[in-house]
Formats: sequence, structure tokens, C-alpha cells
Amino acid sequence: MTSAPAKNQPQRQIQPGNGGPDYVSSLSGVFLEAQIAEADRISAALAASNSQVAAATREMDRLAAQSNALLESLSAARETERAATDDADGAREDLVVLEGRLSLARQVVRDWVFSVYAGGGGDSDFSGMLDAMSSDADQVGDPLGDLSYLTDQRTRALSDIKVLTAEQVRLSSSADAARARAKQARTDIETDKTALDEVVRTQRSQVGRLLGLQVAEVAKAGPVAGFLVGARTEKAQAAAQRLRDALGAASVDTTAIGKPCTDDAAIYPNGMMPASALCPLWSAPGQLLSPAAAASFNALSHAYAAQTGVPLCVNDSYRSLQGQVSAKAKHGRFAATPGTSKHGLGRALDLCGGVQSFGSPAHRWMRQNAPLYGWFHPSWADAGGRTPEPWHFEFAG
Repeated sequence: MTSAPAKNQPQRQIQPGNGGPDYVSSLSGVFLEAQIAEADRISAALAASNSQVAAATREMDRLAAQSNALLESLSAARETERAATDDADGAREDLVVLEGRLSLARQVVRDWVFSVYAGGGGDSDFSGMLDAMSSDADQVGDPLGDLSYLTDQRTRALSDIKVLTAEQVRLSSSADAARARAKQARTDIETDKTALDEVVRTQRSQVGRLLGLQVAEVAKAGPVAGFLVGARTEKAQAAAQRLRDALGAASVDTTAIGKPCTDDAAIYPNGMMPASALCPLWSAPGQLLSPAAAASFNALSHAYAAQTGVPLCVNDSYRSLQGQVSAKAKHGRFAATPGTSKHGLGRALDLCGGVQSFGSPAHRWMRQNAPLYGWFHPSWADAGGRTPEPWHFEFAG
């Protein structure tokens, strides 16, 4: 039996591992319980509904939801502008072709009118027909056939003018409407962008404030977390996990977004992007995105790794048209129609590593921080959306 230490005798500071490999398991229950209690206290301080940290976190959640919605609206407006511009360009091209056909039809009618006028007036066509009927067969090949051909040609010309003129009006109206949609979309883009910039500025300042509030508790949590991770009891491991979850909800400030791996920023058909227009993702072998999306995501993943020690986990990124067909065959209604998926534009990701679960620290971290880098979680993929997909995020720029 060992004697109790003398009163006021300095106590040796207990550190994980300073007593050999079995030291942690032989620690007194009192010390272990104290560490577990401290871990729970820190976890509660970070999560308490009335704490400054919790209040700042709620504000961060609110701002993140606002910027997420603005990014989704901005992305939709940009798609509308692109589609409307394509429609307007297509209508203009069709009008050019139609003008050529209309010009030919009008020329036939003009020649007809001139022929009638030069022949002596309105009865000249009738006279021509009588002359053809009275001509000898050996003098003309097929006078009535020639006259029928000319008559049919003129009739078709008149019909073409009527049809083509109506089509001209329709195409002109369609081009005007498309230009109006593109103009409205551009206005929406500017409005969303202005609002987004303001929200993101506020959100970034909130990140700094939240980090400032967390730093004191995190500093205390470090040694405690390190100790509990080495403890072997189920209770200690559970306390360590609670502490990690509490710390995992913290946000980190944005870092500079690096230059894309290529300058090829052209818009290619969905699922048909060449290798020159795709960039690799950091610490995600085989995963690719469009240049701007890849650069932004890599910065986001570095920020996540700075806090958690691991990069963001990626299950899927750019998806070729063939890949979309395979995904549709495999997942049915849960996969987009081939040729329409954002994956095919190199602007969508399916994530793992905890992000695939609503309410997890990893998913919450993404919801808070992704908008700072131009990424958003679309409303259709929310828990209450038409196709809940917590793992799916899209890039708006």
C-alpha cells in the first residue's frame, strides 16, 4: 500500500504517455473522470444555446442560408441568360435563312407582275394561255405543260410569301422575347451579385468573430481531446467524440483561391468537356471539375483540412455523357436526365466523409463555409426537397 503524498507536496503533472504504453489504462478513475467532465464542459460551452459561441454560430447559419439561396438564384439567372441568348442567336440565324427564301419568292412574284404589265395588262396571262392552246405541236414542245409549271411556280411563290412572312413575324417576336429574357436575367444577376457580395462580406466578418470566441475554448480543448483520444475506456472515447463534434462545427476563415490549372473556360456541350477544360481536385485522385470550380473547391478543401486534418472526401465530380447514361440506368429517377446534369458541366460534386449525412458536423461545416467559395447546396437536394441529397453541392462562381 502506498502512502499518500505529504500535504503541500508538489504534484507531478500528468501527461498522456509519460508513464509508458499502459499508463493511460492505469490512470486513476478520478483523473479520467475529471478529464471527461472537462471535455463535456467545453462541449456544452460551445453548444449552449445561450452562449456567445452558440449565438454567433446561429448567426453564421443564418448568413450561410442566405448566401446559399442567393448563389442558387444567381446560378439559375446565369443559366436563364445563357439559354435566352442562345435562343435569340438561333432566331436571328433562322431569320437570315428565311430572308433568303422570302427574297426568292418575292422575286418570282415581281417577275410575274412585270411580265403581265409588259404584256399589256391583266389579260396577258389569259391571252398567253389561248395562244398556247392554239399552237401547233410541232412548233412547241409542251406549251400547256410550260404554262402549268409557270402557274404552279407563281402559286407556290405566293403561298411561300404568306407562310414565310408569318414565320418572319414569329421569329422576330421570338428573338425579341429571348432578348428581353436575357436582359431581365442580366438584371437579376446584378441584383443577386450585389446582395451576395454584401452577405458574404458580413459572413466573412462573422467567421472571424466566431473564431475569436472559439479560440479560448479550443485552446482548453486541445490537451483534453489529446488525452481522451488515447484513453481506452468507452466513456472516454464517447466524451472525445462529443468534443470533436462540437469543435467540428466551427468555421474557418477563407484562404486565397489559387489560379485554375488551365485558361480553357469555354462552354462545352453537357458531358462533352475535353481534358483541356478540366482540372484535378486536391487529394481526390481521378476527380475533375471545370477550371474555376476546381480552383475554388481546392481552396475550400484546404480550409476544411486546416481544421479537421483531412481534405474533403469526393465521391463524384465531372460526369461524361456516357457516365450520365450509366448513372441514369443505375439510379433511375434519382439521377438527372443524361445531358442535363450539372456534373456534365463540371460544376457539381457528390461528397462523402460525413457530408453525406444531414446534421453531421461535416455537412454543417459545408453549409456554413461552401458559400464563401461560390458553392451552394440546391434547394431540391435539401432534407425537405424533392430529391434529398445531402452530399450534392454545385458551383455558381
